[in-house]
Amino acid sequence: MLYRELVRKVQEYSGFSDAESQEALHLLVEILAVQLPERLRQRLASELPEELEEVVLYAASDDEQSSEEILEHRIDLQGIDKRYAVKQIKTAWAALEDTLTEDEIEDIKATLPADTTALLA
Repeated sequence: MLYRELVRKVQEYSGFSDAESQEALHLLVEILAVQLPERLRQRLASELPEELEEVVLYAASDDEQSSEEILEHRIDLQGIDKRYAVKQIKTAWAALEDTLTEDEIEDIKATLPADTTALLA
């Protein structure tokens, strides 16, 4: 799926603007990238449009960093509230699920910390 198509999916699911939808995708991909093992990061990157592939490949892997910490950082950076940030993540995940295979989705979920998996649900 092309980047613009993915952004439109987020917009369709959330009602976000174009810019908000892009921010949502980048937030989700950053959270996934820092918490996935290297082999899954590479696999995820290969399935994403170039604009998001770079986010995955250049994110510093840190399995000690919780999704809550990343979320709090992004909330501070964007000046948004937590409920809005969670909606960004959930709708971006829904759009991303449309592009990945069921096996890829299950592999990703199986390796994420429980707090991140709960955030996606």
